[in-house]
Amino acid sequence: MKKIIMVQMIVFLVISSSLGGMLFFSDIYEDVQSKIVETICLSCAKLDTNLPVEFTFITANGQPHPDFVVDTLKTEGPILIQYGEKACAACEDMINNIIKPYFNLQFDKTISFETDVNVHNLSFKYIYIYIDDPSTPQERIDAYDVYDTQHIKGFPMFTIITIEYDHSGQIKPFFVSLYGKFEPNNNYENMKQTFTELIVFSMEMWDRNIPGYEK
Repeated sequence: MKKIIMVQMIVFLVISSSLGGMLFFSDIYEDVQSKIVETICLSCAKLDTNLPVEFTFITANGQPHPDFVVDTLKTEGPILIQYGEKACAACEDMINNIIKPYFNLQFDKTISFETDVNVHNLSFKYIYIYIDDPSTPQERIDAYDVYDTQHIKGFPMFTIITIEYDHSGQIKPFFVSLYGKFEPNNNYENMKQTFTELIVFSMEMWDRNIPGYEK
């Protein structure tokens, strides 16, 4: 009888230890899994290309537009912002296949960058915000949350900003955000066409409304 009780106790202890280990390692698993899922999201491999493309006055987090955006809109013209980070294959893909060749730009993808663009009948300010560049101002990094209208937290994200009259009759920043490779099947020609249409629209809005925009 003693032997039986002893065997039962050993079995009980083994099972208890196993369960405890499972609970302990479950926390580790969930932590690792969350990081893996985040990395996949940042690579834009799983982003839905059928997200709405709609201009809005309402920022994603309810915060005002950053000063660098407002100042540029007041004095220079519409803005195309591209956000990128290190763990993002799609960021590099879009830079190499769309941004650099189509807009005739050359820059280091690991350093934040901005320039005036006048090409393909388009005239706008291009701002590249690389969040892993230690020299990138915090205001520019925080701008991502201002314009992430779909709350995706993924890269790359492109934001095109212009000005338009809102429902109250005031001229305010008016913007749209695009995510990842925003056309299916890596259709770069369609991506270029989308950029062209949105930027041309933004230029028309800016030219029409800048005389009444608050200086």
